[in-house]
Amino acid sequence: MLCGLFILTTSFTRTWYQKANHGGDARHRVVGFAIGNKGYIGGGHVNSGIEITYRDFWEYDPATNSWTQIADFAGGLRYHSSAFVIDGAAYVGCGENSTNEYTNDFWKYVPEVNSWFAVADMPGTPRRGGIAFSVYGLGYYGTGQSEEGYHTDLFEYDPASDTWTSIADFPGEARNASVSFVYESKAYVGTGHKVGEALNDFYVYDPATDSWDTLASVGGSIRQDAMGFCIDGKGYIGLGNDNIDTDFRDIWEYDFDLDTWTKVGDFAGQKRRYAVTFVIENNVYLCSGTDGTNMKDLWVWAPNVSIEEEQLHQLSINAYPNPSNDWMRINLDGIDDLSTVDLVLSISNINGQTVYKKPIDQSQIILNKNEIGSGIYFAQITSSKGIVHQTKIAFK
Repeated sequence: MLCGLFILTTSFTRTWYQKANHGGDARHRVVGFAIGNKGYIGGGHVNSGIEITYRDFWEYDPATNSWTQIADFAGGLRYHSSAFVIDGAAYVGCGENSTNEYTNDFWKYVPEVNSWFAVADMPGTPRRGGIAFSVYGLGYYGTGQSEEGYHTDLFEYDPASDTWTSIADFPGEARNASVSFVYESKAYVGTGHKVGEALNDFYVYDPATDSWDTLASVGGSIRQDAMGFCIDGKGYIGLGNDNIDTDFRDIWEYDFDLDTWTKVGDFAGQKRRYAVTFVIENNVYLCSGTDGTNMKDLWVWAPNVSIEEEQLHQLSINAYPNPSNDWMRINLDGIDDLSTVDLVLSISNINGQTVYKKPIDQSQIILNKNEIGSGIYFAQITSSKGIVHQTKIAFK
C-alpha cells in the first residue's frame, strides 16, 4: 500500500512514493545494500542529546512493503560503516563503535542462512566513513576518517582468497563521507568532507588499469554526507549538507557520455544528510538520515503510475465471517469512488472453476451460501491490469 504520493517531474517520469517506515529506531549513519529483490539497512546511531549506537539489521521486501528484523551485525555496535555486495553476499565493515573506537574488521552476511561470518580485516588504519563498491567480483574500500585524520588509500578485496591488496590511492584530497557508485565496471567517487570544508569534486576509477581520472565537479553546492546511485544509465548524487548549517534535498544527474551534471528535481521528503540508498529492480529506495532530528521514513523513486494504478495499490479486502455457515460480507476499503476503477469479484473453487462473478460497484458485497455452496474457494478482485487481490474463503 502506498502511504503517500508526491510528484517530481524528471526526464524519466519518476515519482517519489513514501513507503513503510524502516524497523527499529530512527537514526542516521546506517549502512545499506541490496541483495536480489530485498533491501537491507543496519547499525547507525543517534547523537542528539543522547548517544545511542545500534547493531540491529532489517530486511525490506518491496513485494509486501514490510520490514523484518534479521540477525544483528556480528561486529557489534557500529555506525558509519560501509558495504559492498559480491555474488549474493554482503560485506560490511569498518565504522566507529559505541566507545568511539575506529574499526577495520569486515563481516560477510549470507541471507540464505541469516548469518554473519568474519572475513579478513581491511589492512589500512581503522576508520569510518569510507567508500565501498564492487567490480568484477572484487570488493573495494578506501578513504575515510581515523584517529590519524583523513585518508586517500584504497584496498581491493578478493573473496576467493579472503585477502586485501593495496591499490592506487584516490587522487583527490583526503576525505570521508563521500559518495560512490558503479557504472559499466568503473567506480565513480565524489563529494565528501575534508578538514573544515565540504567538497564537490568527482573522479572515476578503472579497476582494469588501476587508474583514476578527474571528471566534472558535481552540480549544485559543495556537499558532504550525500547519497548516490546509478539507474537508467545515469548517475545521481543529492541531499547531504554544506558543512555549515544547510541540509539539501536537490538531486543531480550525471551523463557518463557528456561528463555533465543536470539538476533533475528535489527529493520529496524532508531535506537531510546521512541518508542511505539501495536499488532493487531499477527502483531507488532511500531511508534514514537526519536534519538534527533522526528519521526512519522510507521512500522509493519509481516510474509514475496512473491514477487507477495508484488507487488499486490502496485497495484492501476483508471477508467476514470467514469461514461462514450461511452468509459472508466482502468489504473493500481504500477507494472512495469505485466508479473510477473497473473491478470484478470472481469466486473459484479449488478446481479453478468460476462459481460466482460480479462487477463491483459498491464497497460491500453480501455472499450467500445458497448461491455458492459449501466448500473452500478463492475470491479474486480483478481489474484491467489483472489480479488486484486474492483471498481464501470457506462456507461450511
